[in-house]
Amino acid sequence: MKMNKWLNILLVNCLLLTGFTACSDDDDPTELSFNVPVLTDIVTPTAVVTADLIVNQDDLDEGRIRVMSYGFCYSTSNNPTIYDATVTAAPENKKMEATLTELEDNTVYYVRAFATLYPNGVVYSPEVEMKVGVIEIPSEETPAE
Repeated sequence: MKMNKWLNILLVNCLLLTGFTACSDDDDPTELSFNVPVLTDIVTPTAVVTADLIVNQDDLDEGRIRVMSYGFCYSTSNNPTIYDATVTAAPENKKMEATLTELEDNTVYYVRAFATLYPNGVVYSPEVEMKVGVIEIPSEETPAE
């Protein structure tokens, strides 16, 4: 009888624990994303970048999603992160815009939008590639005959 009682208590506790920790997709605090950034006015040493923010405004207003910062990160390597070059941006009407600076001529850069969420980390947009200046491709010259 004692063993049966303990098993019932254990079963009830497991069911309660499962019920309290289960969550639906609606409770996901990372339901914030970006469209692919768009680059314009690419003139060494700057470029203008914009991105659309995809988020439910009520989630932001009611604090279900807490954003610490927004911006763009860029690098000469794939998949730039907030540890590479960054520029902050404040979204207005769910659109962000910023100017990337100190870009070098004849260089390929990779750019992503980001949002730093509390306490869930960083959300990144898809990456976009940008060519600054003319990328010179070595050509083979044929010797004169």
